[in-house]
Amino acid sequence: MDSLGFFIDIGGQEEDTNVENDQEEVIQMVEDEVMGAKDAQTEAKQRNRARTERSLSTFLFGKTVVDTDYVHDDGNDTEEDEGIESESEEENKDEDKENYIKPISAQPSMPDDIFGSALGVSGGKRKRKAAWVDKEDSEVLVKDVTATFTKAVGKHGEKETSIEQYGRSLSRKFKSVVGEPTWASLDKKEDEDSDEEFLRETTDLVEKKGRLENLQKGTLQFRKLKDMNYSTHKEGAVIRSTEFHPTSTVGMVAGNNGTVSLFQIDGKENPKIQTVNFENFPIKTAKFSANGNEIIVGSQHHPHFFVYDMMIGKTIKVPWRNKTTEHNTQKFEVSGDGKLIAFIGRFGFIHIISARTKEFLRSFKMNDSCQALKFSPDSSSLYSTGEGGEVYIWDLRSSSCLHKFADSGCLSGTAVAISNHHLATGSSSGVVNVYNVNNIAKAATAYPQPDKVILNLTTQIEDLVFNPTGEILAMSSMEKEGAVKLVHFPSTTVFANFPGSFNLARANSLSFSPGGGYFSVGNNKGAANLYRVNHYKEY
Repeated sequence: MDSLGFFIDIGGQEEDTNVENDQEEVIQMVEDEVMGAKDAQTEAKQRNRARTERSLSTFLFGKTVVDTDYVHDDGNDTEEDEGIESESEEENKDEDKENYIKPISAQPSMPDDIFGSALGVSGGKRKRKAAWVDKEDSEVLVKDVTATFTKAVGKHGEKETSIEQYGRSLSRKFKSVVGEPTWASLDKKEDEDSDEEFLRETTDLVEKKGRLENLQKGTLQFRKLKDMNYSTHKEGAVIRSTEFHPTSTVGMVAGNNGTVSLFQIDGKENPKIQTVNFENFPIKTAKFSANGNEIIVGSQHHPHFFVYDMMIGKTIKVPWRNKTTEHNTQKFEVSGDGKLIAFIGRFGFIHIISARTKEFLRSFKMNDSCQALKFSPDSSSLYSTGEGGEVYIWDLRSSSCLHKFADSGCLSGTAVAISNHHLATGSSSGVVNVYNVNNIAKAATAYPQPDKVILNLTTQIEDLVFNPTGEILAMSSMEKEGAVKLVHFPSTTVFANFPGSFNLARANSLSFSPGGGYFSVGNNKGAANLYRVNHYKEY
């Protein structure tokens, strides 16, 4: 153990003073080192904050200055302080490189190319991952699947030796025929949705307004969907009526076996909602009431007609009680305001009944048999045509004939349609004449000349229908297969690409949905063909 010695230094007073000074200097140096380290930490925090502020400023206002590290210059720093600061800076720079986060744009309304790679701002895009992947799919080859076939063994060619993955082969074939669906693209933005996908999958009453631009002539953009009655096809061999509900996405199909079916129009499966059977009542015409609460059906073999109330689910038989000698109710029209129903009678008679009470009100008389009629868009007048080749305009308020004129070149009128601007008449020879409604209303002559004569059909015109905007006129003849044409207005030119290669068979009925987005054709094969007209966004 070391021993402690004591000594007395007579001249040590001066040395004690020096020792105390040395100790104070050492303490001061230690404090300076501690303060220098604290200053370095503070400066590092300031640099990080300045860097974050510059990144935010660059993102919002653009890059205006060159990025430089924040440097605190103090001329009074000692060499030791500078050494400590430089070491801290190197460590902080390494941490900054590891912890630095590349700024991402939080403004999706701005186009990506405003910032771009020049400013180092990402638009937040990322490639989506598949929801589910079966690992065993990669082990299944085309030749393995071909080896399981029990028919035509040895006659499958390259498939029997192909080592291509079976899943890739199916995907390639599907894309070559249908194309890649938008929803299946992994590069698709999360909020992206194409028009095609929207129209195919969202067929409820859309809130967006339709396109403002007018329909262009030449080529019509349309898509063939599954039949309206795809889920049943039991309405009869001949589809007499196809109608769309005025307020809901519901379609009606009526056939000659007395069956009326209602379907939800979704563009994919069109599921059945309800079926109503009218026993021993071959349906010739079926229509919705103006408010959509009733279905009215008529037959060529019975003097009465039926009304089905969809609100209470009850069928009501309406007998013909007036003194006329009617023996059928096969053709009728419902006014747009929901007040009147006009039935075509015998010997040129047109009978008007109340749509609310179903009571007989009055009759109009033509010189020849009536074969077609149609209410005006405002329900103030009624247009009719018949065997004499003349067109009558009836005033429903005064119950009188406003005007009568000869349809140019027509021996027997078989169809009539009217929009806000045009009147179209069809004849037994397949000719469709187009008149200007304003010129006809002036009643200047009994022999007006049509603005356009359409000669694309050569057999008797069965049906003429304008779409709700008056930009398309659909015309058909049931005497020839595929005799359906769509005419563009106001150019009065026929869309050359409709109906395309699909065989519509013999068309018996035509109908547009309330917004013009859907078009239906009933034929003699028991099908209510359904089309989507892409130009119109609304149902």
